[in-house]
Amino acid sequence: MKIIINILALLLLAGCQNQKSKKMQEEKNFSWSASVTSIKDYPIEVHTGYLATKKEFITAFRNNGIEKKGWQVEGTEGGAGGNQIPTLLSLTWLSYAEKKFWLLDEVSLPADKIQALFQEGFYNTDRVSNQPVHETYEHIVVAVAPGGVAVVFLTGNYHRVELARYQAKETAVEVDDFMPRPGLYKNTKEFLDDYYNDKEFIKPSLKEKIKKDGIPYGLWDTYRKRYNWRFDVQFYKEEDKLTDPLAIEYINGESVIFKLGDEEKFKNHALPKEATFYYKDHWNEATFNEAEIVAAFKKVTQGNPEAEVIIVAKVEFMYKGVILTVKCGDNEVLLKKVVVENGGYGR
Repeated sequence: MKIIINILALLLLAGCQNQKSKKMQEEKNFSWSASVTSIKDYPIEVHTGYLATKKEFITAFRNNGIEKKGWQVEGTEGGAGGNQIPTLLSLTWLSYAEKKFWLLDEVSLPADKIQALFQEGFYNTDRVSNQPVHETYEHIVVAVAPGGVAVVFLTGNYHRVELARYQAKETAVEVDDFMPRPGLYKNTKEFLDDYYNDKEFIKPSLKEKIKKDGIPYGLWDTYRKRYNWRFDVQFYKEEDKLTDPLAIEYINGESVIFKLGDEEKFKNHALPKEATFYYKDHWNEATFNEAEIVAAFKKVTQGNPEAEVIIVAKVEFMYKGVILTVKCGDNEVLLKKVVVENGGYGR
């Protein structure tokens, strides 16, 4: 009797999920919030901006102060949002490390792609019932980088997908139009120099790096490059296996939770920044060194950028860590700069 009740409960849950999924696929409007974020340690500040359709204004981007925590962070919302699918984006921001204002002047957004992604949604696993839960995206984030790079993402619960990449143009903004209290500086140059020299805005280590090597323009487009790769998780005990979906954050700002088993399928995607493995009563979180993982993939795919690449994650004896290697055919690179955290949890 208990088995029958459990089966009926699962069927009821599946039916509810199917109804929710079907309703989502029929919807035209979805509620979302919006924000702007920046590359870690490269502070920016929004001047003006908005999202709109060709017919009407939807929401404004407000100046919520400094943003510099990285593309993986959503940024401060400040009340921006709507429920229509936006088709136009306009944004002006200040890049403190460059001492420049950048302008995106009413660029077109891929509205059909946004609508399709909202309707398609994604599945997460409910930790209580251990059943798949159909959800959808709920946030639009504009991620900016030095050189006027702007990438728009659609984000949800542990899921983030790139929509489009844009190139802004350098623009001029008078300091008194930007500062909340006019008259504090003689001109924009004095203001930009003052803030650049303030260690609370620009870290001394970043200033030294810029002085020595300059700003690495183009680096963040390198992070957007996609390769055809998959994980191969190996255990010292043959009977061990992954028990939960693999969670990955990519160096281009995207993130995903794979359906269990999908981590073994080749897929054209960006390179990993963080990957969390769950097995038995243990877990490991691997944080990749961005320069190392980019160099490793470039080396093993040299002459064949479409080649199939495997990141071998070999779980060490007694689950104390993970050794990671990038393999492509006979080419192999050991990743020495990966930081691995490990722990246990009850079931």
